[in-house]
Amino acid sequence: MTISDDIVDRIYEAAAIPELWPQVLRSMADETHAPAAALLAFGADGARYISTPNYVEALDDFAHRGATYENRRPARQIASGHVGFQHDLELFTQDELDADLIYRDFITKHGFKWSAGSVILTPSADMLVFDLTKRLADGPFVRAEMERLDRYRPHLARAALLAHRLGLKAARAATDALEIIGLPAALVGGGGRVLSANPGFARLAPRVRIGALDRVSFGTPRSDQLLVEALGQLGGPQATSVRSIPIPASAGADALIAHLVPVRRAANDVFARAAGLLMITSVTRPELPMADVLTGLFDLTPAEARVARGVASALGVDEMAAAYGLSRETVRTQLKSVMAKTGTSRQAELALLLSGASGVHTPTLG
Repeated sequence: MTISDDIVDRIYEAAAIPELWPQVLRSMADETHAPAAALLAFGADGARYISTPNYVEALDDFAHRGATYENRRPARQIASGHVGFQHDLELFTQDELDADLIYRDFITKHGFKWSAGSVILTPSADMLVFDLTKRLADGPFVRAEMERLDRYRPHLARAALLAHRLGLKAARAATDALEIIGLPAALVGGGGRVLSANPGFARLAPRVRIGALDRVSFGTPRSDQLLVEALGQLGGPQATSVRSIPIPASAGADALIAHLVPVRRAANDVFARAAGLLMITSVTRPELPMADVLTGLFDLTPAEARVARGVASALGVDEMAAAYGLSRETVRTQLKSVMAKTGTSRQAELALLLSGASGVHTPTLG
């Protein structure tokens, strides 16, 4: 059987240009008369993928709901000792396939029936899986189709591993660039695992630290709780904007604000792995108007920033209502929104945070 030099060239181009992977996957699918194909990455931060367009809906569903499912397909292939592509009926009986929850909830649900694939293990313990699927009417995969795919497997494996390494280098480059402009920063996966951190971020320990299994945490319990909640939302529908988390001042050290910026992960970011960018800024008494600074730090609306400015000036709810021509209920509603965005639970905590005073010792926020 011949091998297409054009396909091989495109495989290696995709290693450096992620946008080309769908074309490569389309070529692999054509080799087996399959309608859809994907490249998935499984790691500590969950599953990521890149695929042909007609497979996106099924994989989106799996990425958001499949974490609790036992994925037996890669495990079966690794256990088989076969280095190459295998189809589902070489790994499972038909009864096992019919009872498999991933097939039921993610494959057949989206109109597919049969699958085939190959597993590639990476040095960083991620697992890359080339996956192809057919619909019921297409009939199951056969061994001859797997042999056609195996002609390309060495090239696919080398290109996927190269892309994986380039993704990690890109993460380091991103945090290094922020170091140049004086911003401590780290790229994190969805589970809070640090992929790359610059020296400025490391110097914030123990208030901001990287601990066991490369997980990031904050030294203040309340701040750390807010971080855990924010990290848990990365990659999901709730991760729609920057989350700003206050870290209280300590003796001789300014208060800090941690900004968790979701990384808009398109499918072709499968190798970069980053779910969020965590940047740290110091809170000092600003020369700019307080309202402008607060709006930028915590994504406050102008009305919320005005209320926050009133709190920083030690005004009570009644005084702000009179000064701003608002009802007490409106001021309370705006104040509640400000406290939610700043991660504080009492007006006194908010006032302390907004003061930005250096050296004010507050053991906890809660």
